[in-house]
Amino acid sequence: MTKPYIPFLAFLILLLLTIPFSFDFATSVVPGWHTTIFPPYFIWGLIVMIVLLLVTIGYWLLSKRTDKTNWTLFAIHFVLTIPTIIYLKFPSILLDVQLTDQNELIRAIEFRIKVIPVAWTLFIVGQILFLIYFIRTIKAKPIMT
Repeated sequence: MTKPYIPFLAFLILLLLTIPFSFDFATSVVPGWHTTIFPPYFIWGLIVMIVLLLVTIGYWLLSKRTDKTNWTLFAIHFVLTIPTIIYLKFPSILLDVQLTDQNELIRAIEFRIKVIPVAWTLFIVGQILFLIYFIRTIKAKPIMT
């Protein structure tokens, strides 16, 4: 028995992990200054959350339409999505805050700047692969009753 709902549940968990829960996105560092400050990771997190919502709905539709899942494509899609989720939840994971040497800190920041575009590229490639799989499956399979 195949379980077509497992990809749906996996991406539902990823979607729930991307929900922002920090309070610093709407605070100001200047007393009396009442503006909202949105850091870049909050905006990108919102974009990723919307994309993951659409992907979760897509996997739900696929589980209703067919009883078989392409597990290889699901695994590739899941693995390509994980680096971006890790970066969004832990934006300073690649920085060692214990560094006392300024040159080491600069090298760590430069490494982080080089890794971020790679994570976003992997995320985009994963979503494109899912979109192609989704369109092909929807066109090929009749609706299950």
